[in-house]
Amino acid sequence: MQDSTKDFYVGYLKLPPRLRLAIASLVLLLFALLAVDAWLIAKLQPNAGDGNWSETPAEFVGTLFRDPYPSLRRMKDGKIETYVLISEEKRGAEAALEKFPDGSVVKIVGFEIARGSVGMIQLAAETVNLSEAASPIPAPAREIHGRVTLEGEIVDSKCWLGVMRPGDGHIHKGCASICIRGGIPPMFVSRAPDTPVVMLMTQFDGTIVPPEKILEFVADKVSLSGLVEKRGDTYVFKADLSTLRRSE
Repeated sequence: MQDSTKDFYVGYLKLPPRLRLAIASLVLLLFALLAVDAWLIAKLQPNAGDGNWSETPAEFVGTLFRDPYPSLRRMKDGKIETYVLISEEKRGAEAALEKFPDGSVVKIVGFEIARGSVGMIQLAAETVNLSEAASPIPAPAREIHGRVTLEGEIVDSKCWLGVMRPGDGHIHKGCASICIRGGIPPMFVSRAPDTPVVMLMTQFDGTIVPPEKILEFVADKVSLSGLVEKRGDTYVFKADLSTLRRSE
């Protein structure tokens, strides 16, 4: 018959062998559960994307356009690239560039923000007009890709492109609302197949979107109809805001 007194714990004596084994097993089980919990938390996090925000300002020379939002078109390696322009913090670039006529050739110093094929520059110094010394790049040709109804999310372009990771979802709703209210161009991230993943948003007539018309829907899953238009290497979603609805 086994002596149960051998497993009796007395504070000033060593732990009995079977009690030591039980405690060690519980500790190992606890560490295993913590590891599984950490793995699940990481696995369930939204994709942070491949956005990048350069820590060093660079120089960009190109042609300034304002339709629908301030942007710079420049030639690099024989290919025209388009960059959306913004100011520091949570502000659009309209005020900083208002003295330059549309189509001006300018030199901009700023921080490059990019995700995939979509680029942005955050202004870091005074912009210089080079129109007398260089020829402008022509405005991009426009191609209408037709009317569509898309499921997706309205995001602020600055954070989504790389300043915040992730820059979408409910966790980012407050920040995205402040950015858009401050003049950061809104973008529509489409979840539908066979459509561009991300597009600059305008109203259906091509004018900029008044923030108050979309703020309550920012960072939510929504359904929205409109026209998809390609302008050079940039896509624009000309949205019919009367169709904006939350979706499941």
